This record gives sequence, structure tokens and C-alpha cells, in this order.
Amino acid sequence: MTPRRRRRSPEESRAELLAAAAQLIRERGPDNVTLRQIAEAAGVAHGLVTHYFGTYAALVREVLTAENDRIEVSVRERIQAEQGVPTAVGITGVLFDTLADERYLRLFVWAEMNASYRGAVRPELVELIDAIEAGIHAALAGRPVPSRSRIEAVALIGLSAAYGFAIGGQSWLAGMGHDPDDPAHEAEFRVQLATMLGNHMVAESG
Repeated sequence: MTPRRRRRSPEESRAELLAAAAQLIRERGPDNVTLRQIAEAAGVAHGLVTHYFGTYAALVREVLTAENDRIEVSVRERIQAEQGVPTAVGITGVLFDTLADERYLRLFVWAEMNASYRGAVRPELVELIDAIEAGIHAALAGRPVPSRSRIEAVALIGLSAAYGFAIGGQSWLAGMGHDPDDPAHEAEFRVQLATMLGNHMVAESG
């Protein structure tokens, strides 16, 4: 006897599909998951996936958006823990911790490589800056905050450095004759980068 499908509201179906997609992408990477697999994992008809999300790329972007929401919370908590000073240390720490997560790195790279809006606004980048800015404003409510352009500059430099280190750091360290598995090298890189970004941030917001 074929099991009956559980009746769900549209909101429940969409949320369960998003959760199933996030889990499968976490396990297999965005290049190794199909819409049909996501539908099977969520226990819904295949057509519902395209009904709610349209394309696989759109679904991956939804997963990335959820990850950026998590980043906003991380930024806010990190800055609050540091009592708001210096903001750049919190941002740098979150960026490194985020890109140390291979799941997020693969997701972000996939979204970049499969973007069909070359030369246009990149939603995933805007959302990342929005998440950082929201975290800073929530943590520093009522106090001076850096401008959007300064946050963008710090995030761009920090993201570029963290992204590059996540991809090539071990190879570069080995090429310099260092032990690439020694965490002291990454820790020192974070400190130096955060110091430079902190000076840039403080120069505007005080």
C-alpha cells in the first residue's frame, strides 16, 4: 500500500523543501544535488520544487540567503561580546569562521560561478553586506556607526583576504616553508588583517 502524503500548508512545504535542500547541499555540495532529490528528501511531488522556487539556481540562492541571515546573527553576537570595540575584529572573525565552513564556501562560489547577471548587482553580495550592517547597527544601537561605504570597504577587503586564504592559504604557507597545519599561522594572519581593518573602521566611526 502506497503511503499517503502528509497534507502541508504552502508555508510548511516551502520551509521543508528549503531545509531538505540545505541538508543535501551540506552533505554533497551544490553541484551534486538535483531538484528531484530535494523533492524526494522532503517527501513532496517534484513539481512543487519548481512551483515554489522556479530553478535550482534560485533555490540555492534561497539557501544562501538563509546562511547570510545566520551571519547577521553571528556579527551581532560577536560585536556584543566584544562590547562593540573594535567592530572590524568581529567582522573579520565572522568572515574567517564563515569561509572556514566548507559548506558556505562551496555555496558562495557556486552562486558566483552560476550568476547570470554579469555586470549587474549581485544579490548574494548585497545580502552579505546587509547582514553585516544590520549586525553592527543592532550591536551599537545609539552609538556612532561606520557608514555603509566604510562597511563595504572593510567587508570587501576582509572577504577577499578570508576567501583567498580559505582557498590557497595552506598551499602558500607550505610554499614558504611553513607547516600549513599549524593554526598559529592563520591566527596571526587574522590578527594582522583585523588590525588593519580596525584602523580603517575607527578612522571614520571613532
